[in-house]
Amino acid sequence: MKKLSELAVGDWGVIQAVEGKPALRRRLETMGFIPGTRVRVSRCAPMGDPRAYELLGYCISLRQEEAEMVIVEPIKVYPLSEAPPGRFKIVGISGGRGLAQKLANLGILPDVVVARKDNGQTGPVTVEIQGQMVQIGRGMARRITVIAETDEVQKTD
Repeated sequence: MKKLSELAVGDWGVIQAVEGKPALRRRLETMGFIPGTRVRVSRCAPMGDPRAYELLGYCISLRQEEAEMVIVEPIKVYPLSEAPPGRFKIVGISGGRGLAQKLANLGILPDVVVARKDNGQTGPVTVEIQGQMVQIGRGMARRITVIAETDEVQKTD
C-alpha cells in the first residue's frame, strides 16, 4: 500500500482508507475519496504541488499534504492496444466527448468487461463485448485503459 502522493503521473490505485483529522477526512470523502474507488494521477503542477486526480468521472486537485492522507493499493493498468488476449475490465477512457460517445455506442464504457481476441501488433483490435465481436482502431484502443479481470482489487467494506 502507498500514499496517494507517492503515485506517479499516469498511475492508478484503489483507495483503501482515508486518514487524518475527522474534518479533513470527511472533506476528502465528500469529494469522492472513499474506499474502493479507483483514482488516477492525471497531472502535476510545474513545482510538483498541487496534483490533479481523476475519480468518479471528474478531476480534482489536491495539495501534497492532503494526498498523503489517502492510502491506495496501486493497480497495473495498460492500454487495450497493448493488452494480450484475455478478459479485461475497462477502468478509463481518455479523450474528448466525441470519442467517448463513439465508444459508448459500441458498448465500451468504464466497468464493462471485454475480451480481447487477437494478438496482432498492427491493424484493428478485435474485442468481444456482450457477446458481439467489435473491431476498434488501434488509436482508439490506445485511449482505453484496462485492467486484467483477475487483477481487480476488491472493494473494502
